[in-house]
Amino acid sequence: MPPRATAHDLPIDGFDASRWHALDGVRMEQPWQSLPDHVRRSSAGRPWQGLAVWHQVGPLGDLYVPPQGNHAILLRNGPPTRLLQRHGNQVGQAHWQRGDAVVLPTDTPSFWRSTTARDNIHIDLSPAWLQRAAGTDVVLGNCFGRSDPVLAAFAELLLASLDNGASLNPAFGEHIAMGIAIHLVERYAQPHGLPRAQGSLSMRQMRQLTEAVQGSLHERWPVARLAALAALSPFHFARAFKASFGTTPHAWVQLQRMELAARLVRGSRQPLEEIAVQTGHPSAAHFSHAFRRHWGMTPSAYRRTG
Repeated sequence: MPPRATAHDLPIDGFDASRWHALDGVRMEQPWQSLPDHVRRSSAGRPWQGLAVWHQVGPLGDLYVPPQGNHAILLRNGPPTRLLQRHGNQVGQAHWQRGDAVVLPTDTPSFWRSTTARDNIHIDLSPAWLQRAAGTDVVLGNCFGRSDPVLAAFAELLLASLDNGASLNPAFGEHIAMGIAIHLVERYAQPHGLPRAQGSLSMRQMRQLTEAVQGSLHERWPVARLAALAALSPFHFARAFKASFGTTPHAWVQLQRMELAARLVRGSRQPLEEIAVQTGHPSAAHFSHAFRRHWGMTPSAYRRTG
């Protein structure tokens, strides 16, 4: 099967060199503001630091886009299209399908031409998140189009959150931004910018993590907090944690919550609302949903089986 995207140095028919050179010295901080007629929805006004999402819908036509201060991730939302791009000095072509990702590193001018109308989801992420995830500066490579279910899922989650109160919580944006950053470091960092891999956690680190989390399951445990306990960058930590525990940090923390919840539901008469708080769930309804998804029955039904 041929690759969906190819990069080359061939000239582009109809390319306007004067418009391209006019991008020199121009820099955007919020890209959607340069295309106001193309923005169907955006995260403007959300308390997210260094993270933005916006849905671009626009007609055919060449776009010459100045460099921006964030890394840009574009996911195709509409029907497949042929996409011709220029990222800095590199030219690439792609058969861009729904859910495929294009990655444009920060401070890179770009040119875009597609064969069908624009219907794309943009995620803009500050380089500071990648530095925080990896514990060092990270250089991303250009990606002219590839299948990436993880980035596609993040894009759908971010768009869906705009209709939900969760998007008004700064912590929501922080967790998503860190997840995207870890994924970008894992999949798109240039080899010389990729941090040296960490093997696994020591027994002491595993014990410290277990004691800390099990002792405070009512608190939030994002990857960055767990990584700090192990004195590792989030990127190194996520890899080492999976090698040691056999699962992701998020899944492991959720397992600890569910095991404590099961013990409390069956072994005590505490109200379910109190157990929800004690196990780190924002509401009894959220707790009941998570419990049923994990154990296959509601907390009330589980209590009756005891």
